[in-house]
Amino acid sequence: MKKILRSGINGFAASHLAKYLLDEGNEVHGTIRVRSDLHRIEDIRNKLILHTMELTDYLNVEKVILDVQPDEIYHLAAQSAVRQSWDMPTENYRVNVDGTIHILEACRKLENKPRILNISTCEIYGNTNDEVINENTKANPNTHYGISKYGQDMVGRLYHNAYDLPVVTTRSFNITGHGRAEVFVDSNFAKQVVEIELGLQEPVIKHGNLESVRDFTDIKDVVKGYVLALRGGTPGEIYILASEKLVSIQSMLDMLLKNSVVTDIKDEIDLDRLRPVDTKGTRGDASKIKALGWEYTIPFEQSLIDLLEYWRARLKK
Repeated sequence: MKKILRSGINGFAASHLAKYLLDEGNEVHGTIRVRSDLHRIEDIRNKLILHTMELTDYLNVEKVILDVQPDEIYHLAAQSAVRQSWDMPTENYRVNVDGTIHILEACRKLENKPRILNISTCEIYGNTNDEVINENTKANPNTHYGISKYGQDMVGRLYHNAYDLPVVTTRSFNITGHGRAEVFVDSNFAKQVVEIELGLQEPVIKHGNLESVRDFTDIKDVVKGYVLALRGGTPGEIYILASEKLVSIQSMLDMLLKNSVVTDIKDEIDLDRLRPVDTKGTRGDASKIKALGWEYTIPFEQSLIDLLEYWRARLKK
C-alpha cells in the first residue's frame, strides 16, 4: 500500500484519480481549499484523508507535505480554464507556477523523495504549424493559461535536473467525461442541453466558435495514463496523453443533441463566448506513453453521454 498525496482532490481529474487509487488499496490524501466544492468526492469522502491547503501559501504547502510524507504526489491542483486565465491573469500564474514551485521546494526537504507527477497540457504548444504534436514539438503558448502551464512544465524539469527530484511530466490534450466543469465547452453544452430538457432554459444552445477542432480523451483513460507515467515513466521525461483523433466543436454539439430527449433544439452564437485568441486544433502523438502500455479505449460519444448523465443527476437535485 502506498501513501499518496493528490493536490486539488475535489477537481474533475483528481476525483477520478482518487477513486482509481483507492481501488488499488492505497492510503489516499488530498488537498482542498476552504471554499472547495466537494460534490465530486461525496461518495468517497470518508475513505480519504483531506488537508486544507492553498498552493500560493508556501508554509501551508510545506506543512501538508512534511506531515503526509507521501510516496507519490499527483499535482493536479491548478487554474485550468483558458477563458478564466484572460480574466484573472495574475492569479493564473500564482497558482500554476508559484504553486508548483512551493510543492517542489517542500519535497526537497523530505528525506525520502516521492515520485511526483507534474500535470501539463497541450495548450503549451499554442498555434503550431505541426499537424501532429509529440513531446519534441516546440512550445509556443499563446494564452495566459498555456504560458503558465509551460512555466509549470519547465519548473518540474528544472527541479529534476538541479535537485534530482523524480518528477515526471504529462501533457494532456483535452480531457472530457463525467464530472467535467461547466467552464469547458463540452460540459457547458451538455449542461445547456439538460437545462433545456428540464425546462430551465429556452431550447437554444449558446455557443462560441463551432469551427474549432480538438483532440479529446476520456478521463478514465487519462487517469490510467497518469499512474502509468508516474510509475513506469522516466523522471525528467514528458509523456503526451491524447486520443490521436480530431473532433470539431460542431460535431460535438451534434452528438450531444442526438443524445438528448428534446429534438427541436436550435443554436446561436454568443460573442462573449469567443476567446480573444483561439488555439489552432492539433492532435497529439501518444506513441511514447503507448510504449509503456497505455491505450485509448473510450469512444468520444460515450464520454459525452456520461457528461449528459452527470448533469441530469446534478440538476435534478
